[in-house]
Amino acid sequence: MQLVINTPGTFITCKDECFQLKQEEKKFDISPNKVESIIVSNKAMVTTQAVVMALEHNIDIVFLNRYGDPIGRVWFAKMGSTALIRRKQLEAETGEIGLNIVIDMIGAKLDNQIRFLKKLMHARPGKEDPFDGAIRSIAEAQKGLGEPYKDLEQARNHFLGYEGSAGRAYFQCLSKTMPEKYQFKGRSRQPAKDPFNAVLNYCYGMLYSLVEKACILSGLDPYVGFMHTDNYNKKSLVFDLIEPFRIYAEQTAVYLFTGKKIKDKYFNSTENAVSLNQDGKPVVVEAMNKHLDEAIRYKRKNVKRRYIIQHEAHKLANILLADEDEKRPDWLEIKEF
Repeated sequence: MQLVINTPGTFITCKDECFQLKQEEKKFDISPNKVESIIVSNKAMVTTQAVVMALEHNIDIVFLNRYGDPIGRVWFAKMGSTALIRRKQLEAETGEIGLNIVIDMIGAKLDNQIRFLKKLMHARPGKEDPFDGAIRSIAEAQKGLGEPYKDLEQARNHFLGYEGSAGRAYFQCLSKTMPEKYQFKGRSRQPAKDPFNAVLNYCYGMLYSLVEKACILSGLDPYVGFMHTDNYNKKSLVFDLIEPFRIYAEQTAVYLFTGKKIKDKYFNSTENAVSLNQDGKPVVVEAMNKHLDEAIRYKRKNVKRRYIIQHEAHKLANILLADEDEKRPDWLEIKEF
């Protein structure tokens, strides 16, 4: 379970080997054995006893900013990684393995976009035209991934271009599925310019936290990426590995709007920005967690989406550790449509 703290003034402490949450006159006791991570998205107080209990149970504590992006975290000091995995990451960054990894990740992302649009299209008979055009644009971008490249450095700018053109077509099409007053002009990040992007950014923020944790538990260095280079001075691998899983956030956001579960009162708006408020955040958090906790078919088993991220991060580590003459493990098996 992911314990999400949304209520301002929440006090987190320990009692009888459990976490205790105090909110005004209310108290809640939760066993650490039921908690995988603690997400703090608002003003809260956490005692050192609660922090130590979390560390002893390998529970990371993640702090989010007002947009839902993780800005800091506390985790167990023993990451379980090896220096070899990190050396292999650095070696792969400019080699053929890194190139193939990037092609896999972007290819899976584009494939998920096409599959999602087809699912939405089939639910709207007689309104296929906008979907057909977007699907063709994304398929054209996919073809570009198959062009011959000598190394990742040469391919990087081409990939960013393909990804950008596919993204524009994809989000233009998603906008047309929204109720009219919530349609949007395209992606806007920080800050969001409209309610849809405010919700999507918040969902992405929750997803970033899961991907970063998956990297750490797999022994991968979150700062050593392949597509997003370390020149960004950010967690480059997290920006890479989230790509095939962005679909989880996009599905959640789209279904919240098309299912008419979003209300105007969930947002604070200024002249230049739209953000979720205290009424809206719990609705989005609940929907995102429900989606992540839904089990789908994965390697012939029913597995929750949130655990698939961890499985795939482990497989990425195994790909990096494999000998040159070894067959690369299959990975990114996340086709659920």
